[in-house]
Amino acid sequence: MIRVTYLSQEALPLSSDAVLGLLTQCHRNNTDRGLTGMLLFGNGTFLQTLEGEAEVVDGLMEKISRDPRHTGMKVLRREAITERLYSQWSMGFERVTEKTLAEIPSLRNIGLRNFNPEYLSSHGEVIDTLLERHRAPHWDPLIRELDARDKLIAQLRGEIANEHMRSEMAALVLETVIEAAQNGRLDEAHVEICRSTLRSLR
Repeated sequence: MIRVTYLSQEALPLSSDAVLGLLTQCHRNNTDRGLTGMLLFGNGTFLQTLEGEAEVVDGLMEKISRDPRHTGMKVLRREAITERLYSQWSMGFERVTEKTLAEIPSLRNIGLRNFNPEYLSSHGEVIDTLLERHRAPHWDPLIRELDARDKLIAQLRGEIANEHMRSEMAALVLETVIEAAQNGRLDEAHVEICRSTLRSLR
């Protein structure tokens, strides 16, 4: 297996509807292909990590490089792996905002303006900090015995991350419906998205 991390920029400003469509496509396709990963989006910038079998990941990267929604794709890392760090996400998602960065002590002074390919590609520690927040528990194979406290902390972290992800998706759905209503494009597909999201929240 391999893990690939890359940066790119939106070719044109993406609406909430377009971002939701991209995520829905990722969830559907990645599950079928055995891929896991994390996508961070903000300030028109994509930061994504993909994990899976090499031929599958490389094939998807080639497809992404031709996707008209992206431009200036730059691969930061391509590494062989034996374990996944994002095993719980077919494609996890977080929208990076000023508030997001302010919540991370080491990134409080970064500012959303610096969430861009040029800055991030030369500040690997910022990328690591952002992605670290969403990694699954990853233990050294030599260390098998963990005390109850450590196991509980890992479980709680996973539950908190899952609730945060659900909140992000719900907010994106609401923005999509509002945009569609304002533009007179609200249809049954948007209603079905609301029903699906509501079911996942219950």
